[in-house]
Amino acid sequence: MEIFTVKQQRKLLTVKGLNHLTRDNLAKEIGVSLPTMSKLINDSTLLAVQNSIYQRVNHWLNNVETVTDE
Repeated sequence: MEIFTVKQQRKLLTVKGLNHLTRDNLAKEIGVSLPTMSKLINDSTLLAVQNSIYQRVNHWLNNVETVTDE
């Protein structure tokens, strides 16, 4: 298990907003289920997630380009 932090949650929400992505679009892009994406976005505490989910989300966050990137 890995810990999904508040900092990662904020980055996920920021990128989601800047790119005008819905939860469903974001879940599909990252490769997680919609209920998992909802937990990642809504949970107000540190969240323990499976290693595979953590790696997918972290990889996506490190490689995503926002609409403001040039």
